[in-house]
Amino acid sequence: MIAIPVAVIAASQVLVASFDLSPREWTTLATGGNQASIDWTGHRFEPDLNSHGQVVGDDPAPAEAPALPGWGKTLALRQAAVARFLNRPVATVTWSTPTFGVAELGLMMVGADPRDPSMSGVIRLTEGRLPASPHEVLVTAHGVRSGLPTSGDVRLTLGDAVAGYTVVGRADLQLLGSYDLIGYPQPVHDELGFLVPGDRPVTWDDATRLARYGFQTTSLDIVAHPPRPLPTSGPGFGVGEVALVVGLVEVALLVGPAFAIGAARQRRSLALAALSGAAPRQLRRVALGQALLLGSTAALTGTLVGAGAGIALWPVWASDPTETHGPLDVPVGALTLLFVLAVLTALGSALVAARGLARMSLVSALNGTARSAPPGRGGPIAGVLLLVAGVAVTWWSVTLPRGAGSPVIWLCLAGGLAALAGLLLGMPALLRVLARLGAAAPVALRMALRDLARHRGRATAIIASVAGGVLILTAIWTSMGSTEADSARRHLPITRTGQAVVEGVASESGLAGLAATVRSVDPRLRTTPVAGVDVPKPGSDGETLSIAALRKGCTAADVSGGTGRVRPECRSLVAYTGTGVLVGTTRDLVRLFGLDAAQADALTHGRLLVNTEPVTEFEGTTVNELDHGRLHVVYLDYLVGPEPRAASFPAVAISSEVIGRGAPPARYSVLASTTTAASLGWSVNGWQLLVDDPDGPITPETEGALREALATPGIHFQVERGFVPEPQPVLWLIAGTLALLAVIGAAMSTILAAAELRPFLATFAAVGAPPTLTRRLAIAQAAVLGLLASGLGALLGMAVGAPIGIISTSWSGEEPVVALPWLTAGLFVVAVPLVAGAVAAISTSAKPPSITARPD
Repeated sequence: MIAIPVAVIAASQVLVASFDLSPREWTTLATGGNQASIDWTGHRFEPDLNSHGQVVGDDPAPAEAPALPGWGKTLALRQAAVARFLNRPVATVTWSTPTFGVAELGLMMVGADPRDPSMSGVIRLTEGRLPASPHEVLVTAHGVRSGLPTSGDVRLTLGDAVAGYTVVGRADLQLLGSYDLIGYPQPVHDELGFLVPGDRPVTWDDATRLARYGFQTTSLDIVAHPPRPLPTSGPGFGVGEVALVVGLVEVALLVGPAFAIGAARQRRSLALAALSGAAPRQLRRVALGQALLLGSTAALTGTLVGAGAGIALWPVWASDPTETHGPLDVPVGALTLLFVLAVLTALGSALVAARGLARMSLVSALNGTARSAPPGRGGPIAGVLLLVAGVAVTWWSVTLPRGAGSPVIWLCLAGGLAALAGLLLGMPALLRVLARLGAAAPVALRMALRDLARHRGRATAIIASVAGGVLILTAIWTSMGSTEADSARRHLPITRTGQAVVEGVASESGLAGLAATVRSVDPRLRTTPVAGVDVPKPGSDGETLSIAALRKGCTAADVSGGTGRVRPECRSLVAYTGTGVLVGTTRDLVRLFGLDAAQADALTHGRLLVNTEPVTEFEGTTVNELDHGRLHVVYLDYLVGPEPRAASFPAVAISSEVIGRGAPPARYSVLASTTTAASLGWSVNGWQLLVDDPDGPITPETEGALREALATPGIHFQVERGFVPEPQPVLWLIAGTLALLAVIGAAMSTILAAAELRPFLATFAAVGAPPTLTRRLAIAQAAVLGLLASGLGALLGMAVGAPIGIISTSWSGEEPVVALPWLTAGLFVVAVPLVAGAVAAISTSAKPPSITARPD
């Protein structure tokens, strides 16, 4: 009853602590174990800290940074300039996104000199040798999974150039992120940074000076000595903290009732000791000594076994090379707290039981008829008040401000525990009421209710061990369900329901082979190559602008948020790659959307087809308006704030029904031919292949065959089936642990209670009760306790979890959404009594218990 729950909680603590990256662990990965990593952005900013402890800026319109003294055009000059500025050596790191193969597979490549001392803990060679020239590379496990060879020559496209590289070995990269290739610093790169090795820390003052020249800083010293508390990225709590609190609460709820039930079973032996002359003080010492011995032994065993299981499971959990994992983290502090709390809870429960030893009726203890003391009148009243106050506190916390240091989540936890305590205080009175109401129930149920009312202490202890776990589980599930419901209402379909999208190539020509593969699976399937658009920003290298349509009476500031928020009456098309504008050849668009002759003619002659009907989605209602056959737009730059450039294009109005024939109206509202897009100065990007079945949605069987045929590295295939929740392994781990503990608590409490019932069952058998009565009585009692504990725990969990759901879904000021887990709660309300009844049936024999006559 103690070792198993403690072991389960200890194992989950190791896994959660290892999965949950602390700011220091995140920084260690980001810096490769060096003192710091600085990344060049090109924009000066006022330094601030994010939740990881990284020095960043949040200026929506940052100014261009002045050049660092000595900052040149080459990587060598830039490295030398940074080294002089910091007065210490640095190592250059580049991040590039080359493409590989016929499918133009996108890769992530890190460029760093493997001979530099700062890279000794970053690059770990597992096979082959280190690169000796800029045209030699190492491949990672992620790269092998992406389809790269483990040796030999490869040709990569970087920017507009194609270069040959030789794979000379395999390596693991101890750096934040997932990468395919490791080579020397590349002149053509997407991002540029520098690692700072050595013993001298990079301080906040250094980061402030670097920010003036456009460098973001990630430093171990700043994380260890932040100038101010780190902000939080959510409601002010971490998964690890919640897991620890939940674990501690579960230990108290499971260990305490276990010793309360065990103390009740010791009454006979203690009564015999009292008859032999033992004083009440000696009886208390015996009870406390047993609690200390058993509690400490069981808690220590459970903690060590659970921690060992967590350590053994972590390599399996962290084996996916596509995910970023921190180091194995054994939370010694949390495990120590678990151990200490388990021992203290055992001692506390034994002490509470020992206080009544002086008033114990020896005759009742010896013949097994001891009953719980009558409940005081104040207990139920205090319980109701505490229950109401606890639930009220959780709902009141919704009105409080949120952010760094906010006590909202802790108030919710405190309110939930107070409500649980109130429930348990009122449980004896509730059991008496149920016993009276069950006067007309079948005999087994009636006797079970009466026995529970007589032994209220034991029954309350069992209910506490199960109801607490179900309460926390239901509260977490309410929060998870609300978060998923919030994500579902924000879901923007990638294409029409039942239609498929194939992505992973950078040009229209690369889609031809994919289309042939699709038709080889099912010739009836239709394929349509389409793309989105980018608007290149003049005078920039790779930066783009967004397209916003202007409605009558609206200005650029009204649609860009320059006035604080987008005016609802001005909401219209905002387009960037993958949304807003859909581009394809005129022939393909005519077939896909079933356009009539006039609409096809408009596309052919360079007009846009614009949906002018209102479209409602989560952000609001969007309407595009035409002014005398023209669509007025502005080009927006959300990073830098010059006055937006306006433009006007000839357009023809179409309806949402037309758009909906081939694409979701919430994602696309403008159709344009590739020729028209090019003439308007738009860059066609994000090519994808739409796959649809003329007979209806793509069937699961066809989807499986297509997925197998398109199983090529870098090719992404997806059938739009609506919102699909993202996996949340840590929360599922916590929820699964609580579910397991609830079942374990119900089973073990039932076993202990059934053992305590044996004297009563023997008495029933002696007076002629049917042989099956003992089993039916034990099953009824266990099922009633399981039903009460799971039902009340689930209801209370939803009452406490609903405010948490409101907090988690209205973090940015949106309308909250709460999804109560009725199905999950119902399953537990049914499963827990069934498990308890089954355990009672197994642990209680239908054979009448024997009464042994002892000789005088």
